[in-house]
Amino acid sequence: MKIALFGTGRMGRTIAYMIKKLGSHIVHTWDTEERGVFEGRVNPIKRFCSDHHTACNMEDITPIVDHFDLVISSLPYHLNFSLAKLCIEKKIPYCDLGGSVPVSRQINDLAKANNATVFTDLGLAPGWANILAEEALCAAPEAPHTIKMRCGGIPVNITDPDKDPFNYRSTWSPEGLYNEYMDECQVLRDGQIMPVSSLSEREIVKINDFPLLEAFTTSGGASHTLPSMQERGVQNCSYKTLRYNGHLDLIIYFLRKKKFDEKQLVSLFTNDFIKDVVIVEAEAKWENLTYRKTKVVYSTKGHTAMQMATAGGLVSAIFASPFVRHGSPLTYADVDMDLFNDNMEKLEI
Repeated sequence: MKIALFGTGRMGRTIAYMIKKLGSHIVHTWDTEERGVFEGRVNPIKRFCSDHHTACNMEDITPIVDHFDLVISSLPYHLNFSLAKLCIEKKIPYCDLGGSVPVSRQINDLAKANNATVFTDLGLAPGWANILAEEALCAAPEAPHTIKMRCGGIPVNITDPDKDPFNYRSTWSPEGLYNEYMDECQVLRDGQIMPVSSLSEREIVKINDFPLLEAFTTSGGASHTLPSMQERGVQNCSYKTLRYNGHLDLIIYFLRKKKFDEKQLVSLFTNDFIKDVVIVEAEAKWENLTYRKTKVVYSTKGHTAMQMATAGGLVSAIFASPFVRHGSPLTYADVDMDLFNDNMEKLEI
C-alpha cells in the first residue's frame, strides 16, 4: 500500500514507524519545518518513510494525492477538514486521529453525500477505546444495557503533591487537551443521546495495582460510538477520562473559576520528564453479567506510552478495516476485532 501521512509530530513519527513495522508499505510524509516538530534533532522520520516533504498546503498537495492508496492525517484537528475534503473529492480513502466531534461530523457527512471512504477518530480515545467498546458489545448474544469507555494517559507513579499537585504531563496536543476539558460532551442515557458538561459526573475507579483513579466526562472520546450503540439497543453509553484522584478539582478551579486559556492550562503542568502509562478500558453490563477489559501500555525506550497507544490504535485499525473501495464512512463496527488485536500484538502493545 502507498500511504501519504500528513503531520510528523510525536504521533506522526510513531505512526510511520508502526506502519513499516506491520509491512513493506510505501510511506510519504508532509509537514512544515516551522512547527519545530523535529525538536532540533536529526529528522527520525526519514528512517521510516520513502520521502519527506516540508511543504504542507493544499496547492502543493492537490496534484499528488491521486498517487496514494490511503491518506492519514496526524495534523491538529482544525486542519483535518481541508485535507479530508480533498480526499473525498478525489475518492482517496482518508483517516485521522480526530478528537473534535463537529469536525469529524462534517467530514463524515461530506463523505456520505459523496460515497467516499473515510474513517475519522482513529487514535486512542476516540479510537482504541471505542474499538474496545465494540468488543464489549459482542461479549454476549444480547446488547448490554450499559457500556462505559474510560481512558487516560498519566505518569507511572504519583509524585510529591507539593511539586506536582496535578500528577499529569501534557504528552499530546495542547489544543486537543484544552478542547477535551472545555467542550460540551454527549452521552447515551436511557436510550437518548443528550449533552452533558465536561469535567462532570466524577466517579472513583480502581484499576489493577494503581492508586485510586477518578473518571470524569470530557469531550470527543465518545465520537460516533453513541449513535451506533443506540441503533443496536444499548441504553446507556459514555466516555470518561482517567486521572489520579484530585486532578479534577484543580482543573475545574483553573478552567472554570480562573478562566485559563489553552496556553495557561498547559503551563500548569511541569515539563520534567517522567515515564507515562496509558490505561484504556471498556466495561459492559447486562442484567446478570459484567464484562470489563482493561489494557495498560507503558513507555518504551523510543516512544512514550501515549505515542504507542495512540499510533498503535490507528495503525492496527487501518489494517483491520475494509478501506479499499468501501464507498462510505467507516465505523468502529467495521473493524475486524481479531485482526485488530493481532496487529496490536505484532506492534507489542
